[in-house]
Amino acid sequence: VEGRRFDDGWDPRWTAVNKNDYTNMALHYYHADRVRTTNGVLNITTDHSPTEFLSAEDEKGYVVMVKRSKPYSSGLVQGWHKFCFTGGIVEIRAKLPGNPYVGGLWPAMWLLGELARATYVGSTDWIWPWSFDKCDRDRQKEQAINACEPSPHYGLKPFEGRGAPEIDILEAMPGDETLGYGL
Repeated sequence: VEGRRFDDGWDPRWTAVNKNDYTNMALHYYHADRVRTTNGVLNITTDHSPTEFLSAEDEKGYVVMVKRSKPYSSGLVQGWHKFCFTGGIVEIRAKLPGNPYVGGLWPAMWLLGELARATYVGSTDWIWPWSFDKCDRDRQKEQAINACEPSPHYGLKPFEGRGAPEIDILEAMPGDETLGYGL
């Protein structure tokens, strides 16, 4: 559909978010208006367009609102809590942004299990990046819903682990520089 939008409530399966991405020292803010369709193709636009926003931050045990700014704007489309992919084939044809020899961008296409929500760090604590369905006492503390529990909460089955696996379809860090990551 030409000009399709993904603002919250506009699509039964996908939502483009308006929020700060505070993971991985991100320099962008997500805007729903950066996600559209043109000529039958999903387009996510990233550009230098500063965004100011209020950030809820912890200060000595109290939540304070701090004005922050990010120099770039981009888009994120997600299907969280709208449908469940239980198997099959994921096919993506993508044109990556920028010059492949110049770093600074980190385009990615990936799937994340339903128990967690992308860029909401608190939702992924102790359940990401895998689902481990075998009792391993050394790893028990690393996964909140683990296979070592005889009486789990939330109506889950005993001795069955659950997590939010991340399935990377494509994650790219173009450029011939390592950006100080020691690679």
